[in-house]
Amino acid sequence: MRKFFCALVVTGLIFSYSSAFSGSAGNVPVVVEAQKLTYDDKKKIATYIGSVVAQHGKTIITGDKLTIYFDPTGKHIRKIVVEGNVHIKDPRGEGWCRKLIYYPLEEKVVLLGDAKLKQGDNVIIGDKIVAYRDGRVEVEGVKQRVKTVIYPEGSSLGKNR
Repeated sequence: MRKFFCALVVTGLIFSYSSAFSGSAGNVPVVVEAQKLTYDDKKKIATYIGSVVAQHGKTIITGDKLTIYFDPTGKHIRKIVVEGNVHIKDPRGEGWCRKLIYYPLEEKVVLLGDAKLKQGDNVIIGDKIVAYRDGRVEVEGVKQRVKTVIYPEGSSLGKNR
């Protein structure tokens, strides 16, 4: 049976992007563009606001605001939050949500609010998607039911949509 595509999409899209922030991305830089950047050295918080585009290799994430929370030393990332019209695009698939939270130490990503992941014609939808680097995925429906559409491997169904 085909592997559950959601784990692949989540780990591929989000962890390949966010691993760059945690220092395990090799020589591929992360490029972040926005209308405004503010950094609070006292709180160790960097905030990008306005049409944010962050790119790591072929993975691109966009949103209205991206905030990086560093540890007290300012050398390690505790949390990354992307808010407002979040879109993740990668050669392996795409994802959408209202808010994305990445916890590097826990190797956990949380997609909140109309969360949707798509790989080819396969789709998973929920109000909250929690994914771990080890492949575990939890999907919850609060305002809507969880929905998954998976086409069998080699199926011609859904290819001409």
